[in-house]
Amino acid sequence: MKGDTLLTGMLMPARRWRCAARAGAGRRPATVRLTLLLLAVVIAGLMAVACSDESVQENAILEITISAGFGHTCGVRTDGSLDCWGSDEYGESLAPGGEFRSISAGTDYTCGVRTDGSVYCWGHNYSGKARPPSREFRAVSAGTSHTCGVRTDDRVECWGGDAFGQSSPPGGKFRAVSTGVHYACGVRTNGNVDCWGTNVGGQSRPPGGKFQEISAGAHHACGIRADGSVECWGENVKGQTRALGGEFRAISAGGFHTCGIRPDGSVECWGYNANGQARPPSGKFRAISAGGSHTCGVRPDGIVECWGVHTCELLPDFSVECLIYNENDEARPPSGKFR
Repeated sequence: MKGDTLLTGMLMPARRWRCAARAGAGRRPATVRLTLLLLAVVIAGLMAVACSDESVQENAILEITISAGFGHTCGVRTDGSLDCWGSDEYGESLAPGGEFRSISAGTDYTCGVRTDGSVYCWGHNYSGKARPPSREFRAVSAGTSHTCGVRTDDRVECWGGDAFGQSSPPGGKFRAVSTGVHYACGVRTNGNVDCWGTNVGGQSRPPGGKFQEISAGAHHACGIRADGSVECWGENVKGQTRALGGEFRAISAGGFHTCGIRPDGSVECWGYNANGQARPPSGKFRAISAGGSHTCGVRPDGIVECWGVHTCELLPDFSVECLIYNENDEARPPSGKFR
């Protein structure tokens, strides 16, 4: 995301879960790749695959395949190649070749996890945030001034700026991590949430209890509990932490708004809506990603649709004036299908 006043690296978008079955007497370790269409089943805990609820809670690996940043958006196509659109001032939308399994758009830079587990970053490298270590990762989350990832040993490792402690994660095992503006939050393998970094708005002070997933926005974070309910914390100047009731199967915290997917595939958003970023279209989505001033989602057929392009207002002379906020085309996705 461009500018330190807005988001980054927040997203919980198009994703795939991989469940590593535990080795036990009479059975061997196995890896089960769930299709995107089964995302709802996994997150709701209604397991219809060869993984127990316990294995999903403790061993699930989140693969983000579409990510809305501040001025650009990136996604993983069905063949594993990347496609980015929007701002390219620092080369953040100049996607490299090769096959990737997940992607994360941050502030003026992007990081992705290749199929061999190595992390590759491109774009602005302020504070070394785009210079990942040479290790194998399961997931990565690009922020404003720093980046964090979950290694194959379930440890979180961060790099980049550390003025607020945002690149100094706690020890222990995690199954997911999400970065915001100078802070990050992670879900431990037991479902508890830990956050670190700046805490000016309370964003690094998560509630107790178990969570299935988490998404760190600019200065707020949201998570889905075991019963599918959403709980948010942190800054609430635009109502971004005032979560709607009911059950959700996916959540994404953006700049000053939040969006989630209901079990029926419909999307609901709350918080700042000056650009229409919290006014989703009707129909079903299988993944969602809230950016700074726009939101993107993946339809069941793999087509990406974005909103938050502009805002219109009625002037005193009864004329309508519309302001365009999509100057970098970050809300105008290319054609074709994405994971």
